[in-house]
Amino acid sequence: MQDDTKKTSPITEKTSTAEIAMPDVGGARILVVEDNPVMGQIIEKLLAAFSVQHDRVCDGLQAIEAAREHDYALILMDILMPKMGGVRATKEIRKLSPHYKNLPIIAVTAKVSERDIDQYLSEGMSGVVKKPINRLNLATVMKEHLGISEQQENAGTDDSEETFYQGDELDILNWETLNEYRAILKDKFKHFLKDYLVAGPDLLAAVGQAIEAGDAEGVQFHAHKFKSTSQVFGAEAVSDLAAKLEIMGKKGDIAGALPTFHELHIAFERAQHALRKKLVLLQNM
Repeated sequence: MQDDTKKTSPITEKTSTAEIAMPDVGGARILVVEDNPVMGQIIEKLLAAFSVQHDRVCDGLQAIEAAREHDYALILMDILMPKMGGVRATKEIRKLSPHYKNLPIIAVTAKVSERDIDQYLSEGMSGVVKKPINRLNLATVMKEHLGISEQQENAGTDDSEETFYQGDELDILNWETLNEYRAILKDKFKHFLKDYLVAGPDLLAAVGQAIEAGDAEGVQFHAHKFKSTSQVFGAEAVSDLAAKLEIMGKKGDIAGALPTFHELHIAFERAQHALRKKLVLLQNM
């Protein structure tokens, strides 16, 4: 890696090569690399507030292929993905051409410890945005790296949606996060929430089965998926515990994973109960 790779903003508080390509509307072209379909759609919704085009791909290998085909102005790069992760993909993209030598490649990840950030920057990434990504931290990246401001007519949220998830069970979910994503996804939010409530028990079971089988790689894979999806719905306790299991799986040390899995099971049951109540309210609105 070249020593002069641009490294700014350590932190601002995842088919065909291009899975979703926006029409040619002018402006800079951005590559979104994100393997979680819900998070990918959220980022796309947020990008609609800027005068840009974008493509989305699902892993590091697809990101490299997309970068070979287009000279992107900015890359939003998930870190943990199947086939090839974001750090390795960044290193390979940097080698493609002089254009990519100093291009802003931003890590979009929930792993933002000081050690993690230092690793991303030392491996050639330009900055970090913490998941779950929101309008404000994306606007900061766009302004700093591309000089592009949010279009005011698309900024902000509806006051009624800001207050929808207030007043009960505040210790179970992050209602601010959930509320923001509901405002972004609008009618699609109910569909995604219903899918999460259906798929959640299966994801939980898959993590447990992988632990029982001694399958560290399986624990990492299923826990990562559970973590990423739970973030969208404000289930922070679920996401944090799944992240712990993901790390255990990545290290290949899951001998002590069972107590954390039991905590995860309890946290999901609580989150699931609260989210089911909100889904009923949404369906009756």
